[in-house]
Amino acid sequence: MSDALSTAHLVLDRFYGAVCVCGRKPPFKSVIKVATTPGSIHYDHKQQTVVLVPYELLTPAAQAGMDRYGAIGTLGLSGREQYEDIFQDLLIRHELGHWLQMIAYRPLIRWQAEYGANRLMVAFWRAQATEAIAPPVEARLANFVVQPVTFPALLPAGLPISVERYFNEQIAQIEKNPPYPTI
Repeated sequence: MSDALSTAHLVLDRFYGAVCVCGRKPPFKSVIKVATTPGSIHYDHKQQTVVLVPYELLTPAAQAGMDRYGAIGTLGLSGREQYEDIFQDLLIRHELGHWLQMIAYRPLIRWQAEYGANRLMVAFWRAQATEAIAPPVEARLANFVVQPVTFPALLPAGLPISVERYFNEQIAQIEKNPPYPTI
């Protein structure tokens, strides 16, 4: 976990620095903490903290799911490596997107918050990429979004409402049963 913490702190420092370079003066700098109970990476607004979850805290089913995710991935990573690349590196930027939304005092519905944090994650990742990073950002993004051909559709056919509304209405169920353990 010490490597993940080092990576997280480096990402946090660069993200915070990028916000400051834009002329903003954040009222606080987020911190990184490591969870001691199972869960998933998240931004804790009350504690102003990005919470990382060690691979060891994943349930056996989630670890098996990560093994399957790594096996279909485009980078040839083990399940642990896939988890570390995505949940202890890439998604730190997503969670810092939530920090940025918080300090900007932007009231957002859940879809807007998640979509915006994803956009910030990818934009910041691309902006920080150098040719020295291997594999390149585009290859890592392809690995992040890979799905098996047998993966069920995430949206019902003929959805009578907008994707945004569906997401907002279903987020509790999505979080309760994330797709990655069953990949």
